Amino acid sequence: MATSRAMGRWMSENVGYLGAALAYLVASIHLLHPKRGFPRLLTLVTTGNASLLVYDPRPIAFVLSAFAILLGIKLVIADTARKPVYALGMVLIATYFVGYFAWHLSGHGGFLPGREPLYHGLHPVEAVVSHLVNYPLAALSKLAEAALFIVLVVLYREES
Repeated sequence: MATSRAMGRWMSENVGYLGAALAYLVASIHLLHPKRGFPRLLTLVTTGNASLLVYDPRPIAFVLSAFAILLGIKLVIADTARKPVYALGMVLIATYFVGYFAWHLSGHGGFLPGREPLYHGLHPVEAVVSHLVNYPLAALSKLAEAALFIVLVVLYREES
């Protein structure tokens, strides 16, 4: 019983640090992703292929959302509007989840203009599971995002 109280006290005292660490991890994964983050965006822009972002908007979305997370961390550290920052963070993380599953369940963005659905010969759900199993960075991203969402809920409630 004493151990669970000590653990609860430790968590309440350190949940903000856990949130910051998870937020930095999620931002880093999205910003530095070699095929979907800043490296890809830079390549598209510098080679005159920025129009391809219409067919695959993930590079711009990854970069902008990563910067939004970094701004959110800065605002929380500065003790500025924490509750709205936590709420917006939850919305962003939920958007990552909805976007990820919409992208993969639709056959890699088959809903976008000029894109044919691509399921690699699998049922859409099998394609998602296969992607998470075969791409550890995707699995790490979803786990970190889920943990961050939970931490943001806790932090939001503590601000009430």
